[in-house]
Amino acid sequence: VGMKMRAITAVPLLVAVAYGTEFDVSKVSLQRGGPEHDPHLMFNYGGEAMSPWHDIPFSTGTDEDGTPLLSFVCEIPKGTTAKFEIHKSVPHNPIIQDKKKDKPRFYKYGPSLVNYGAIPQTWEDPSTVHPDTGFGGDNDPIDVLQINEKPCETGEVMTVRVLGTLALVDDDETDWKLIVTDVNQAEASLYKDISDVPAEKVSAMREWFRLYKTAEGKGENKFGLKERAMGKVYALEVALETHESWRRLMNAEAPCDFDGEACWLGDKKALEDEL
Repeated sequence: VGMKMRAITAVPLLVAVAYGTEFDVSKVSLQRGGPEHDPHLMFNYGGEAMSPWHDIPFSTGTDEDGTPLLSFVCEIPKGTTAKFEIHKSVPHNPIIQDKKKDKPRFYKYGPSLVNYGAIPQTWEDPSTVHPDTGFGGDNDPIDVLQINEKPCETGEVMTVRVLGTLALVDDDETDWKLIVTDVNQAEASLYKDISDVPAEKVSAMREWFRLYKTAEGKGENKFGLKERAMGKVYALEVALETHESWRRLMNAEAPCDFDGEACWLGDKKALEDEL
């Protein structure tokens, strides 16, 4: 029986987060590795190999209202179709293009509407049943829809403000989609909460993720929470719960595998630093 998560209510957010105050994003560099036909985008920090999943901090500071600002790793830039993702089982978790029957995968439905990626040091635990969706997590770092106009670059690391979330349910798995803005872009000042995001933009994102698999002959995705886009407080609680799940994973309190291979968790240094 999966563990039940606590219900989330819209109350003032009082959280204890270990901030990666010593993390310097300017020290992150990228290099191509892996075989020529299947390049891996490898991450380095100060010249040493690092994992974008485990070694980039969940949060690097606080917003003007005292809530956490989170780290975001770009996987799929806005306007592109190649399905790149942080690979869970390859050492150091490089970004690799997803495969199906050894063939690179692309969105058939159309280009991504947003800058798509993940929050480091998070994990959606399949054994953790969320009370607001009724399903466990999808076994991935939590997904991010970054709504700024400028396309990101695959592997780019940004500091983002969480605005809200959609509760996507994909094949009976909870697959949260955090809606965020890059705090270092000019339009960030316009976005403080989900109510600041135009309703038509939220609707376009919801419909894209509802329908994108139909181009592959599959059915429509569903949404929990009566399809509502929840606000900042709720979304940050969701993000923090996936961060807690990641900590359990790193403490060997939960199993994780990808296509039958154990998830690469490194030497646990990331958890020691985070604590």
